[in-house]
Amino acid sequence: MENRTVIDIEFDKVLNGIKKNALSSEGRDAIMPDLFTSDTSVLEERYVKIDTLMNKLQGETALEPFPSISHLFSYVKKTNRDIEGSDIYKCGEFLHAWHALLLFDERESEILKEDIALSSDILSSLSPEGDVNENHPRLRPLLKKREEAKNERFQFSSRFIQQNRGIVQNDNPLYRNERVVIPIKSSEKRNDEYYISGQSGSGGTTFVEPFELVDLNNRVVLAEEEIRCEKLKILHELSEKVRNILPFLKKALSEVIDFDFHYVFALWALKNKARHPRREERVSLVAARHPLLGAKAVPVTITLDEGTKVLVLSGANAGGKTVTMKTLALSVMLNQMCSFILADELSSLPLFDSIWTDIGDGQSIEKEASTFSAHMSNIAYITRKCSGRSLIILDELGSGTDPEEGSVLSVAILRYFSKKSYLTICTSHYSGVKNFAYTTEHMTNASMEFDEKTSLPTYHVLSGIPGDSHAISTAKRSGMPKEIVAEATENLGKGSETSARIITSLLSKSRTLDRKISLAENAKREAENKTKALMEEEKKLKEKILEAEKEGLRELNDYLSSSRRELENLVKAVKTGTLTKEKTKEVKNFIEGIENSEKKLRDNLKEKEDDEVDLSNNAAFQKGDEVLCGSARTRGLILEERGKGRFYVSLENGLRMEVKGNMLKHAKPEKAVSVSYTSSTRKAEYEMDVRGKTLKETEEMLDSQIEAALLRNMSSFSIIHGYGDGILQRGVHEYLKKNRFVKDYRFALPEDGGMGKTYVILSSQEAGQ
Repeated sequence: MENRTVIDIEFDKVLNGIKKNALSSEGRDAIMPDLFTSDTSVLEERYVKIDTLMNKLQGETALEPFPSISHLFSYVKKTNRDIEGSDIYKCGEFLHAWHALLLFDERESEILKEDIALSSDILSSLSPEGDVNENHPRLRPLLKKREEAKNERFQFSSRFIQQNRGIVQNDNPLYRNERVVIPIKSSEKRNDEYYISGQSGSGGTTFVEPFELVDLNNRVVLAEEEIRCEKLKILHELSEKVRNILPFLKKALSEVIDFDFHYVFALWALKNKARHPRREERVSLVAARHPLLGAKAVPVTITLDEGTKVLVLSGANAGGKTVTMKTLALSVMLNQMCSFILADELSSLPLFDSIWTDIGDGQSIEKEASTFSAHMSNIAYITRKCSGRSLIILDELGSGTDPEEGSVLSVAILRYFSKKSYLTICTSHYSGVKNFAYTTEHMTNASMEFDEKTSLPTYHVLSGIPGDSHAISTAKRSGMPKEIVAEATENLGKGSETSARIITSLLSKSRTLDRKISLAENAKREAENKTKALMEEEKKLKEKILEAEKEGLRELNDYLSSSRRELENLVKAVKTGTLTKEKTKEVKNFIEGIENSEKKLRDNLKEKEDDEVDLSNNAAFQKGDEVLCGSARTRGLILEERGKGRFYVSLENGLRMEVKGNMLKHAKPEKAVSVSYTSSTRKAEYEMDVRGKTLKETEEMLDSQIEAALLRNMSSFSIIHGYGDGILQRGVHEYLKKNRFVKDYRFALPEDGGMGKTYVILSSQEAGQ
């Protein structure tokens, strides 16, 4: 990946923000733009690992950071040198964090007892600075011995001072060179009784050690030396143990580095609600967000037909063209690094083998290169390096020179790249470039939407439509003096009329196409929902039938068990003793009870059957017959006979389908309701077009539309009223505001018509009344 590309699209900033959460410095350093790949097997493996981690990270985690240990592997060859204590401590921390990682990764079986013991030994024996802790078990007896020697030395010194107050200079002993000495008057010193260790600067005080104190000082010094030697032994032993597992630590570190890559992207994807795009040969970004803009990012939707080679993006200055290009390029980079992007899951992207960019001002004083020549040099370099799977991003192509020459040069460059690269995206203000894209196969325009009323960009992408630069509006918004803006507006002339006509024509075609697509998608969703509801209804009915059969079987078993016991008692009573009238009556009553129960069950069954099906004539079906369809017994009406025992049926849930005759039963006529209603209103439409109508005509159409919609139980519809001078739009909104059947209304989404179209939501409660 070219470093210029990384900087141009600011991927370095994006990556730095992602990898800051790495558990190890080695893992953080390993996450580089060079991990961009077009290998599908590698990307699939990364996706599976990241997706698995995302599921695990939903709950609480117990992962620990890893200290840096890569510099320790040089100790493998340095067998004559112990590992530093601080580095030994880092190994203990690494092992502890490694065990936590294995537990998180459900790999408990790989945790070795000896590694746990070593980690515990290191962390309990050493301080983070690498010093042996004073409470180490092996130091305790030595520390006790040293304290005893010190105590004995102190007692002797105190006793000596008490007994020789006439010659001592101080009530307390002093420490010189880590030895206890007693200060006495120099005039009282006797060489045969003391060891003289020094004298004060004035010469009036001599520091001496009585010979017994010399022995006590030596004992303390020896005790200190024993402690020091024991600490060195402990460090040496731990050093050798760590040296022996350095190959294992090196392997573990490589796994930590690999884990870190997937871990940081999983955290990023969770936090930012990233999604896995589909892998297709066309670019379709739905609600894509720029990773660096956070909550301020305006979702961008760019959908290109398969085979599109060039996209020309135009529109107002500071309208979001460059941000849109960078959003697409960053989405490609992230997709080919971690298989997740900040966009809707309906998005799709192809795989590119390289990304080449020319963004920003490349002017260089040192190289004596102007902005234009710097751009041309970079583009020339791209022509030599790009391939048939390259993505090329060019910002303000051909700018910085004569407009006419810049325009024709831009056209030639785009034509060249359309043959040499997979996809080229450029921004341009040149009408010639926009017209070229409009009239050339496999090329298309897109523009950044501009709100004419507010003179502000909306940052939404309008696919297939070239945009005006709105330079005067931008200058006015930037604080340009009014007289300059007024003169520029007056002198604008008719140079842009051709472009304006193209834009108007394209807007009309786009809206017509959007309307057709919207209707088709609504119909598809409605059919899918009805089919799903029908399947759910059938499933629930089958469950109810099964439960009813089980309940009936339980009742029958209970009844048979009870009857069997009663019959056995009767038989027993008849066999014993004399057959009396009472016994005979009991037997008759028992038989009558069974007959009555059987009759009651039959009557109940017939009643249930009569509720739904007229069994008198199930053989013949005719057009107009009311029937029950399928095991779900959905009521419907036969529209026509298709032959071969098949019928075309309209179901009460709105679906129409061809059904075999053996799936139909005559339905019992529904009980009539004494209320009737006849309406001559027009058929309700999901989308009504009132452009060209007067306000009065529109209100009459809306009266009929809302009445018909309420009768059909429609919850919403849309009105295309266009932009115009706003009179019709305001009148429609005023009408909707006063209509008691309208629950809410609002402008359409930018990609569905924006302020030229209004969504209407009807009140279900009012509709029900």
